Amino acid sequence: MERNADQNLPLAGARILVAEDELLIALDMEAAFRGAGADIVGPCMTLEAALDAARNEPLSLAVLDIRLGDVTTENVSDLLAERGIPFLFYSGQALPDAMQRKCDGAVVVDKPAAQQDLVGAAVSMLTA
Repeated sequence: MERNADQNLPLAGARILVAEDELLIALDMEAAFRGAGADIVGPCMTLEAALDAARNEPLSLAVLDIRLGDVTTENVSDLLAERGIPFLFYSGQALPDAMQRKCDGAVVVDKPAAQQDLVGAAVSMLTA
């Protein structure tokens, strides 16, 4: 996805999937990314919604909570990897062992994080 370089809108042109099941956190993430110029897909609050978006939407990046409810987002990260879409995890928990092995080297931003830290992580992923 082509993006425009703008210091005030570092995510201009990016389409970011937000998969987060806590409404206030999802809205905060959405505000942070929109404020940086991104278009948001979601927020997806269920595994089914996240899988549908990961399968069907044009995406630049995905930000995934490790768990949506009581299920992991492992299938979402697998699908994104198959499509070549970068992703990072934003969570208050550690990656389960199976996901750690599959997603070796994945960026994990610990909750809570300041909006600028989350946006910075997204910018770094897209410019890597």
